[in-house]
Amino acid sequence: MIHVLKEMLFQDVKSENETKKASVILRLNSIVMCIYFLVLLCTFFITGDIKPIVLCVPLFCAYVASFYTTYLNRTKMSVIFVHVLMGFWIIAFIRGFGWDCGVQHFVFVLLALNFTTSYSKLCWKIAMGAALCLFRLALYAYTLQFEPLYMLEMRTYVIFQIVNTVFVFVATITILTIFTEDSQEMEKKLVMYNEKLHRLAAIDPLTGLLNRRSMLEYLGKKEAECKEGKNDSLSLALGDVDFFKRINDTYGHECGDIVLRRLASIFVENIGDKGRICRWGGEEFLFVFDNINGDEALIIMEELQKKIREMEVLYKGEPIKVTMTFGLGEFDFQMGMDYSINDVDVKLYQGKTSGRNKIVY
Repeated sequence: MIHVLKEMLFQDVKSENETKKASVILRLNSIVMCIYFLVLLCTFFITGDIKPIVLCVPLFCAYVASFYTTYLNRTKMSVIFVHVLMGFWIIAFIRGFGWDCGVQHFVFVLLALNFTTSYSKLCWKIAMGAALCLFRLALYAYTLQFEPLYMLEMRTYVIFQIVNTVFVFVATITILTIFTEDSQEMEKKLVMYNEKLHRLAAIDPLTGLLNRRSMLEYLGKKEAECKEGKNDSLSLALGDVDFFKRINDTYGHECGDIVLRRLASIFVENIGDKGRICRWGGEEFLFVFDNINGDEALIIMEELQKKIREMEVLYKGEPIKVTMTFGLGEFDFQMGMDYSINDVDVKLYQGKTSGRNKIVY
């Protein structure tokens, strides 16, 4: 039952130019106001005041109608109807029972509705807010000049004030809760979307490793830390797949992609949180080890190279073995990051020209 009621209240509008948020606010406001007039009916029935009951019955029916209009996919019409309806009965109650009945406070509910359900530009919303301020002042001026048509007993005025105060707060809180919850949800989705875009921009789509751009940003931060004395050691390793062109020429680029993805998974499994890895370009990969010196990094890379030698990729039933050559070095605090990257690149080239499948440190 609760689930069905929730679905009914939060039912979306079919019109592409209108939002569900405004309709939900209007529906909940209509429900609150229906309850409000039911409470007034009970109050006046108990106190024996008949004339207020005559006003409450049609107003209750009017808010039932306003609830219904939110399902007609005419949200703008519903907004206007609710504004006019509330303005009308506020005037009617002030004229009938005077300023002390307290219904003038519902002008603040109108103000909240104006800013949360209106499709107008901000300048028009502000203008409407100013008009509501003048409306409330005009009501007060009227009560100074004219006596109410029907005087209630003091206890009725007290109950009237209490009920009005409670429902003004209930209506305002309901409106603002739906409005802010929706805004916060949109903001949360936007943050998640931006984070997703940032992750996509930082990741190599083939291997799932960091791309060159994001690694360069990371290296820039690490270089700054080293120069500031916040980092004692930083090691770099540049690796290249041996005879990778032969794999592509023999088996095709699809097989080459499979090999690169398999290697990336082995890198992640064996390096873990000990370092960061990126696809530097083509079949080259850069490894960065933070707070790890060259000797320690050599042990890690030797273990990784062993795993790569043991790796076997099956492509269309045929096993493919690969090896890699690595250049390894420590970050040069004096010469900087570009020099250090070039240094491991030179060592990688030395390893390639001297037989491959090795680590040059």
